[in-house]
Amino acid sequence: MRTDGHFYQYPKMKITNYWRLLIWLIIMCYLLFMPASQLPSGPFLKIPHFDKIVHFSMFFPLCLLSFRPIKYHTPNYYFWTPLISLVIAAILESVQHIISASRHTDIYDFLANSAGILAATVFFRFFVSGKKLEKLV
Repeated sequence: MRTDGHFYQYPKMKITNYWRLLIWLIIMCYLLFMPASQLPSGPFLKIPHFDKIVHFSMFFPLCLLSFRPIKYHTPNYYFWTPLISLVIAAILESVQHIISASRHTDIYDFLANSAGILAATVFFRFFVSGKKLEKLV
């Protein structure tokens, strides 16, 4: 219920609200479940904890792209978007070793995922929400 006593009107679900998010989620799953032997190698990838930067970089856009669709469904989108993103992060991290034998679950990867989600939430709040950029996300 809204503060003025009327019920919140939820718009109809449209695929146009979700296509960016779905494409990004497919790309993420491919990268997260790829066998370790197929991951690229190069001198810049030898940076200590480079994989944590990659995890942060994958979950930042996941959360950012989730804000707009979730905002259509609830006025509490600053609560639900990070929470749903964290649940997705936990599920993907915990099933990594099941889907790919050469991958494993790592709490530090989950923390990097969480940091990306937190950064995306702050970024959305201060630089995207209510601005022209929100239509692009």
